Amino acid sequence: MVKVRKPAGVVWMGGLADSSRLRKVVGPVVLGFLLFMAFGAGGGFGGRALAAATTVTIISGDIQVRHGATASFVSATDGDVLVAGDTLRTGDESRAVLTYFEGSTVSIEPNSELTIENASALTDGSTIVVMQQNFGRTWHVVTKLITGNSKYEVKTPASTASVRGTAFQVDSDGERTIVTTTEGTVVDRVADPDHQGQTVDVPVPAGKTHEQKKNARPAPAATAPQPDRTVTVTLDDQSSLVIDAQGRANGIDKNGKKHLETPGAQLMKTNDGKLQIVIPNVSDGRLEALVRKVDGGTVTADKSGEGRASVDLTRTIDGRTNVKQSNGSPSSKTQGALEALFGGKKP
Repeated sequence: MVKVRKPAGVVWMGGLADSSRLRKVVGPVVLGFLLFMAFGAGGGFGGRALAAATTVTIISGDIQVRHGATASFVSATDGDVLVAGDTLRTGDESRAVLTYFEGSTVSIEPNSELTIENASALTDGSTIVVMQQNFGRTWHVVTKLITGNSKYEVKTPASTASVRGTAFQVDSDGERTIVTTTEGTVVDRVADPDHQGQTVDVPVPAGKTHEQKKNARPAPAATAPQPDRTVTVTLDDQSSLVIDAQGRANGIDKNGKKHLETPGAQLMKTNDGKLQIVIPNVSDGRLEALVRKVDGGTVTADKSGEGRASVDLTRTIDGRTNVKQSNGSPSSKTQGALEALFGGKKP
């Protein structure tokens, strides 16, 4: 049974009396979970640097990579390793995720280009990650920077976003940069056109956005616009993932690793111990939930221990959203990639 109401709806997937459990009887796996849909308006560092590698995960499309500034772009493959000086470029409907050696991830959206300037670990335990983004959109989920010498920066033609443990999005078209923070605080460093060689730091805390034009005076941060559509999925099982229509994974995989590949996505734990996955600006298409049986749990699934359920989201002419339970999944991620994340096979 599916129920939807405006401005917020509740979508029930499954139809079993015990909605918090995943069971396989004779037929397809059915997952019971609640989907709440909210509709809104549209220098100097201590220690010696040691080079470290970055891994590429291809979500969809043809991803191009250039190894070094003088090389040519070639097609990347899933699992490619990048080092400082390498550049990744995405085309139409192409998406990839970079995972740095220290655990931070960068989701690279279509028509974007990102160069790794530095990715290294210092002998004192500090980590340095510096990127240059000339155009496109990237979404960063940064691990907590423990030591004082650690640095994580995203340079654009208009400003440099510097963080110390946060989640944020960077949009750049070469002439302007927009930094939007979901968690923590980003400091957007802007060159001061009135004082050569000096910069001005603009704090961008969670829920704020900062739009900065190239060679312009520093602009203040403002309240970030509300997402066009937000989906919140609440699941009993902590070892769960939700895959959006573009094949981006959000949740916790078989190894307990957190995945936040959709820009703006958040993970939360409810007071009663459930996993809550919040995904903003969800496009029409299929939303798939995957739950994996954990030791000591009562979830029953197929022989691999995996269970799935999905819904199709479509927007009507009057702006309402239709939600319909679906079968199967056209996820952009290949089956092998999903199994590596969730199905028990080694990546």
